[in-house]
Amino acid sequence: MPTVTLKVTRWLCPNVPAESPHSPGIRLAIPDGESLRGLVRRLAAEQEGVWKTLFDEQAQEIGAHVLVVLNGCLATPHERSAALLKDGDEVMFLPVFDGG
Repeated sequence: MPTVTLKVTRWLCPNVPAESPHSPGIRLAIPDGESLRGLVRRLAAEQEGVWKTLFDEQAQEIGAHVLVVLNGCLATPHERSAALLKDGDEVMFLPVFDGG
């Protein structure tokens, strides 16, 4: 079964398991062929208290307030919905910041 690494700030998900600043992230086994959106939808449904803030139930998409970085690159709107995850991928969720 493929395994991905999730990184998320406590700002987005205050109930995410505690990590040290040097932690490699949360390792998670995923089904073959799972999409990025599918992963977030599943996590939000299974562990609502931890991941609910990442998924917009009404739009059935990753929330617009969330930046997604897949393997070090900012995910495009298409990738946020359709990218298929593979073994070893790293997914980082960051809050959208505005200002200057």
